[in-house]
Amino acid sequence: MMKVKEMNKQERPREKAINEGISSLSNRELIAILLRSGTKDKSALDLADEILHLKPDLLSLMDLRLDEVMRIKGVKTAKATQLLACFEIIKRISQERMKQKYSDQSEPQIVSDWLMNHIGHKEQEYFVVIFLNRRGEMIAYQDMFIGTNSKSFANPREIFTEALHHGSSKIICAHNHPSGNVFPSPADYCSADTLEQSGELLGIKVIDHLIVSRRSYYSFREHCEMRDQRIRLQQEILEDLKKQDTKDPVVK
Repeated sequence: MMKVKEMNKQERPREKAINEGISSLSNRELIAILLRSGTKDKSALDLADEILHLKPDLLSLMDLRLDEVMRIKGVKTAKATQLLACFEIIKRISQERMKQKYSDQSEPQIVSDWLMNHIGHKEQEYFVVIFLNRRGEMIAYQDMFIGTNSKSFANPREIFTEALHHGSSKIICAHNHPSGNVFPSPADYCSADTLEQSGELLGIKVIDHLIVSRRSYYSFREHCEMRDQRIRLQQEILEDLKKQDTKDPVVK
């Protein structure tokens, strides 16, 4: 195996980054720079290849654990923590960008893009709650629940206890579908309605339910399936019927 220092200077990741720009580097070259060096038997590029093979795609690398990385021979605590620290920074930057862009008047796509990165690739079902203030700005978020074989729904009491703790008057509820199909199930509709009714009693508005996968999302609000939207639609239909009745001539 050729070590990095044995490569032509223009092919070495660090020199390539300096000469051609950091965006010119491949994924393995970027990780090799983070690792800084290899071992007696493996180059930093070889170690980078092994790290990339730990997960099916780059997005899934964000979920690597310390013990997983350290199973690779030649990657010890210093290299592993440095790598995971970089991944954590990426997560926080993504969250901060979404937080700055989002308000309760924003398109669901903004928060959904972040959620796809955060939980869309997970192999288990995650239930996330985003807490908003009265102005509709994001205060915080929390992974409230990870699905199990026996339970797949977050407890409303826990959700609204956290909302009160954060002083939140509005929330967005979201979860992933590991299958990749984001269309709501009957259980999704039922749980969404339960949460909205619970929120009404406490004066905390659930402004959307989002379902995400790796590449797509489903917004209840976009599809006019929120409880307040359904009630408003029913009222409009009743009003239209009343108006129609008054216009129709009486038939004798």
